[in-house]
Amino acid sequence: MGPLRTGPCSTLSHPSRKTGVPSDRSSSLGWKNKYAARVGHPHPYIFFENAFVGLLLLIAACPAPAQQAAEPQLFSQSATATLERNFPSPNLSYLLLDGSGKVLAERWATPPDLAQQAVSPGSLVKPFLAIAYGEQHGGRFPTVRCLGTESHCWLPRGHGNPGLEEAIAQSCNAYFLELAAGLDRQRGAQTLARYGLAGPPITATAESLAGLGSAWKETPLALARAYLQLVNEQQSSVQSRIVKGMLGSAERGTARAVDAALGRNAALAKTGTAACSHTPRGAADGFTVVLYPAAQPRLLLLVRVHGVTGAASAKVAGAMLRSLGAGER
Repeated sequence: MGPLRTGPCSTLSHPSRKTGVPSDRSSSLGWKNKYAARVGHPHPYIFFENAFVGLLLLIAACPAPAQQAAEPQLFSQSATATLERNFPSPNLSYLLLDGSGKVLAERWATPPDLAQQAVSPGSLVKPFLAIAYGEQHGGRFPTVRCLGTESHCWLPRGHGNPGLEEAIAQSCNAYFLELAAGLDRQRGAQTLARYGLAGPPITATAESLAGLGSAWKETPLALARAYLQLVNEQQSSVQSRIVKGMLGSAERGTARAVDAALGRNAALAKTGTAACSHTPRGAADGFTVVLYPAAQPRLLLLVRVHGVTGAASAKVAGAMLRSLGAGER
């Protein structure tokens, strides 16, 4: 017999050890009457019958250790089969993790090993630039005026005066170029390392720090786990604001196709558009990271779609999670 489990199910024990009730069946009526009276129940037989049924339900709700170990493996196998069947395009790469960072399913077009292949993920690095900036400036962020093309932003008409949350939701280049200009590179590298990220070269330009160009490269696995760490730290003020921005991205921002697939406020998301790394070259590679459900993520999906923008890849990510049962009511 294996070791006893700990946790909620381990609290079950014999009544006589918990309550002082004698185990002598000959006196069962007497002690049942006394115990039922002590807890304020007028009918001893009803009281103990209901308690027994409740005990059975509690035991049934606590799966055996072998079952607990098998469930994640079964989900992983099912998810892998579902995604391979429904999303066979060679232009799609993806990585699916559980809330602890364990890989459940993956297909990445760059061999031989997902964990060793660094890619340029575009604007997916922006939240980590924001964390580094916030740490260096006491959690205070600048007021930025985005004038669109004139401000080197992807949206020609500009984003106006976004705060941090809206800059995350809309992936405003002008905002993050301003943060990059005010960042100490050495100290920033230490912050990124805490998240398991390699970061860009110390000599990187502000454009590289904002996720523009190809100088900042990360492995998909490291980037995905960094997002899990970020979400787990949302009790901190800066991280909390970033998470709100990711919620806004899925609702109304560049990743709004995610909520369109899963339901309003169902997920946290961030998109990125990077220079294409494929041969032959495409216009771009679109990235999206989605954490589901938003309130307490149990799944993280990172996708890269060849030849599209980050916003277009968000539609694929939403459909993939929907195929796994996410968003169902």
